[in-house]
Amino acid sequence: MRVFSDQDLIAALTPATAVEAMREAFSLLKKGEAEIPPRAVLTVNGNWWGVMPCKTKYAFTVKVVAVIPENRARGLPAVNGSVLVMSPETAEPLALVPGSTLTAIRTAATSVLSTELAVGRRVETLGVIGGGMEAEFHVRTALGYLSVGRVLISARKSHVELAKKVGGEAVDLEYLLRNSDVIFSTTSSTTPVVKGALLKDGFHVVSIGAHTPEARELDDDVVRRAKTFVADSLDAVSRESGDFIEPKAKGLLQGKEVTELGEVLERGSIVRPSIFKSVGVAVQDNLASYYALKYSD
Repeated sequence: MRVFSDQDLIAALTPATAVEAMREAFSLLKKGEAEIPPRAVLTVNGNWWGVMPCKTKYAFTVKVVAVIPENRARGLPAVNGSVLVMSPETAEPLALVPGSTLTAIRTAATSVLSTELAVGRRVETLGVIGGGMEAEFHVRTALGYLSVGRVLISARKSHVELAKKVGGEAVDLEYLLRNSDVIFSTTSSTTPVVKGALLKDGFHVVSIGAHTPEARELDDDVVRRAKTFVADSLDAVSRESGDFIEPKAKGLLQGKEVTELGEVLERGSIVRPSIFKSVGVAVQDNLASYYALKYSD
């Protein structure tokens, strides 16, 4: 059994490889070729934990992941866990993969894939809200796969350090919202950080936070202005994300295209202004793990 380190995983899943893995993951999901039982969600010591199984023709995977904000003070990732990869034919253990790094890579690659579908491979100004691990992987994946003119970064803290690290510009949130063509919101905030009234025309906003029914990263104005609301899984966001649950209850999604990433992949584009809402689907971990094994040394 292969035991991956974080660096092993980063080396195997380059931005191009990771985006291709996510393209295949959502294609399999659309075709019904991924078996995904409902995830088990638990609250442990006040923190969110999930157990996510998935079977494809390539692998059977089980991911155990937790979101523990207090980990940052411990010098650990806020999103932590592991993925066990097994043969779907023999149940032979094939790999143990670090869940925090895998989650960061596959989430960022999916955000970048949605961006390619919405605006193409060229982004004049990319705004990233957040200063943690997900924010860093989103910037690195975008720079490694897309052609990006400027990167603006804003967060409550750590954004100055992250901007220096990745070659971005540390700015205040209002400046980022007013000047970005594409926005990746990667926060743990439970109240909206993306204000629709401030956004440029033709925006594409990706939200990967707000993974509970009461939490929001996007305010109602973002939803009102959007023509398209894309989810990784409509079933998942309808149960787990306040960014979908509350606007739907208010009738704000009426008259808009509400669809899934797999559907968009079939036609090849997203109509802007657009939102991509991601809470994570087990097939992402399955394909990312398989591609890591496939492309590892």
